[in-house]
Amino acid sequence: MGHDYDATIKALVWTGTPALLRMLTGADVERFVPTEFASIRLRRPDMVAELAGGGVFHLELESGSSPGIVWRMYEYYGLFSERYGNAPVTQLVLRLGERRADEPAGIFHPNLNFRFEVRYIADFDAGPLLDSPSPDDAVLAILCKCDDIRERVRAILKRLATLGRRDRNDAANRLLTLSKLRKAAPVVVEEVRNMAVQFTLEEYPLYDEAFAKGMATGMAKGKVKRLLRLIERRVGTVPDSVAERVRNGSAEDLDRWFDAIDDSRNLTAADLDSILDLRTN
Repeated sequence: MGHDYDATIKALVWTGTPALLRMLTGADVERFVPTEFASIRLRRPDMVAELAGGGVFHLELESGSSPGIVWRMYEYYGLFSERYGNAPVTQLVLRLGERRADEPAGIFHPNLNFRFEVRYIADFDAGPLLDSPSPDDAVLAILCKCDDIRERVRAILKRLATLGRRDRNDAANRLLTLSKLRKAAPVVVEEVRNMAVQFTLEEYPLYDEAFAKGMATGMAKGKVKRLLRLIERRVGTVPDSVAERVRNGSAEDLDRWFDAIDDSRNLTAADLDSILDLRTN
């Protein structure tokens, strides 16, 4: 898999997400089994496990487009079933990113009918993961169904704050990595800085990028707020249409508008419209 967050989630699933695996399988994992199947070439599925009560479970994690996934799943099924005494194999592709309407979940040929399940982690309830004793489950909650991403980040950080310093920082780094899938890295950085318990993210490569985005977002919001306050002082109540135009302006637009409005001695509604019509190309 081609992204940092793919490798991060794979490592989490292998090392410490019992609540997530129970949600996926409906059973407890008895033990993990080797995932190297070599004949002509090496095959390395993302996760294979024997389940309590019998059966084999195979999980593939997908964040991007993978045109050959159906044939890989078919090949894996035969390998697993043969290795484990013709045992039935439950297969699941867990999609980490956006929903795809055109993704097949099997092979349907005249002489072959094969299917597997596709689920989206964004449909999952985060509750069992946040309640899990495993901090890695809590980290994965960033990808689950969510109405308020900032509150979700706070809940996860509160859970991680109980860990020792090294484990806490490692988990926060994984959270920062996965948060990119939800475009929430700046939120993670902001909330980490607001925590009473210290997290150290500065040493991680993603920190600078997320911090810069967070700073840029904060500065833009501040410019919008100052400009709207200036317009209110000059012309009275700010119409919703004007406020919307201001919020959609670029950083350069906001600076130009502020200067023009501040320099205008007798600002009328028509003058304001003319100023806001001047935008950066």
